[in-house]
Amino acid sequence: MSSATDTAAAGTSVRDIRLLVNELGKRMDAHRRSRVAEFDLTLTQANALEELADPKTARELAAVLSCEPPNVTYVMDKLEKRGLVVREPHPQDRRAKQLVLTEAGRRLRLELLRRMAQDSPLDHLSGADLGELRERLFRALAGS
Repeated sequence: MSSATDTAAAGTSVRDIRLLVNELGKRMDAHRRSRVAEFDLTLTQANALEELADPKTARELAAVLSCEPPNVTYVMDKLEKRGLVVREPHPQDRRAKQLVLTEAGRRLRLELLRRMAQDSPLDHLSGADLGELRERLFRALAGS
């Protein structure tokens, strides 16, 4: 096989992979949006609930969610009004507050995670297949 043929074959393969990854991303996003909507949450609120398995400051949560702290404050205000989150004094920094899930918030978080796992675009893959996919994606991302 000539190098031109190798390049054409590799280009087609890379193009196919790009299209497949994009399609999978779209399907996963649509699935996530539909599950989050079942709980009358925004995506950002759902992401915050997922990340609050352990208490975090607004600054820590903003860093994880890749947004500004004022955005986190707005989201936390909404979740606090629903009785899902409370602000508590930070145990090591008396100037800071921690965002902590209430019992209702913990229950909703677990139910949300359970629902998002159901009927996902990857649901038909075995544990071994998921592990292999994860590893290959990590390797692909590590090379960029």
